[in-house]
Amino acid sequence: MTIQKWFGILAIIAIVSIGLITSNNRLEKEQADTVSTSATAIPLTRDDIVGQWRSAIQNPAYKNALARRYMRHTFFPDGKLVVENEENSSLSYNWEYENGVFVANYSSGTSKFIEHFKLTNHNTLTKILFQSIIDGKPLANYNPEEMFVKQGSSLEGSMKIIDVFQTANNAMDFIDPKSLSVGMTYILSNKTPIMPNYKGSDFAGIVYAQPGHSIKILKRKPVNNVLWYRVATGDREGWVNSVALFGQKLK
Repeated sequence: MTIQKWFGILAIIAIVSIGLITSNNRLEKEQADTVSTSATAIPLTRDDIVGQWRSAIQNPAYKNALARRYMRHTFFPDGKLVVENEENSSLSYNWEYENGVFVANYSSGTSKFIEHFKLTNHNTLTKILFQSIIDGKPLANYNPEEMFVKQGSSLEGSMKIIDVFQTANNAMDFIDPKSLSVGMTYILSNKTPIMPNYKGSDFAGIVYAQPGHSIKILKRKPVNNVLWYRVATGDREGWVNSVALFGQKLK
């Protein structure tokens, strides 16, 4: 991607920033409520960033709203970050976890872009630093104060989803295994173990759903910070660990 192309992207981001930069006061209140009502909160880890994060919208015309796709960040377990920054377009970063901060890097020719993120809690993510280095010289270094809400979280469920783009790149239709909805049916791409119980003690009763088989989500149950789904597949019911769904191209 040329430097001119990047400047164009940055200009677009600047133009729409009024509508897409975080509503800090509202989200901070949500975060405070979460902390105050969770005396036994589970510590945040590297894996808690994995999944999709929607941009919060500050535009008064869209109160308590999130962007469906614009600048949506998808963190993968293997250290890849995909950012949907334009209609039908995306950028791929690499990310690492360093002392509580998630550091994402993107390079193109002699240009390098660095972004720092920090989890406020399990539902909210803040971008705390944006840096750009062009031809070895620093160009930008600031705190954008952008916030994102975890797709599939209870906080997202209380907010409106605004479809900023009417079309989407099919390659970016990644379904977050932690955000499957009760009542919905999904098609598996890999062989998947169906457990008789989410406690995982009855290994003799495991059956396997094959690639192409569908599962209907009947119930969601968090167990020790891991999400399990009660599912129906064919004439059987059982439990699927959300971890077993990562890496699959769910439809």
